[in-house]
Amino acid sequence: MDGKIKELVDVEDFKKVYRVFSGPPYNEKYTDEELEEIFREYREKGYVYGVYTTTTTTEGCCGLIALERGVKADHPVNYNGENIMYLADIAVLDGYRRNGLGNQLMLYGVMQSKALGYDKIYMRTLERGSMSYSIASKIGFKQIPDVYQSVERERVNGNVETMQNIFLEIDLNSLNRESLKKKMSMVNLYSEKEIE
Repeated sequence: MDGKIKELVDVEDFKKVYRVFSGPPYNEKYTDEELEEIFREYREKGYVYGVYTTTTTTEGCCGLIALERGVKADHPVNYNGENIMYLADIAVLDGYRRNGLGNQLMLYGVMQSKALGYDKIYMRTLERGSMSYSIASKIGFKQIPDVYQSVERERVNGNVETMQNIFLEIDLNSLNRESLKKKMSMVNLYSEKEIE
């Protein structure tokens, strides 16, 4: 399934998609006000893109990727003087998963970060059960050795749980069109035509 990726400007589209984190394996609890604040922060500190698909009757946002400029202050990573992009979130609505939209969004985030002149892009993800880990590793993200972070989150059932997170990164300076084509053909993400 292909979708058109463009800047996500509608907070209601953002909230609809971001609520996937209220389902398994995350089960995180968010109020409308919290989601509006997350959206505002992403737009102020970086970029939010949505993937839109068209059916015979409607066009709708069914996935998103959020990128933030720089390193988050509470992250235990160290990038001395490098121009860094943080892949803050990637989400696809349940009914649209397993159709390549997550791959399309992740690849778009990497290519957009490179086009904007960033040296590296990094992300934090669950140590176990992450939907984005397999996509990131196919594209070429590698785990940053010995860097972990425990994060407490309120669950939809009201409990507060601690999740163990790892960090992944990719060197954007080592990527070029040919290396991306090779990575993509190896994992059968896209045809060459789609990244020309």
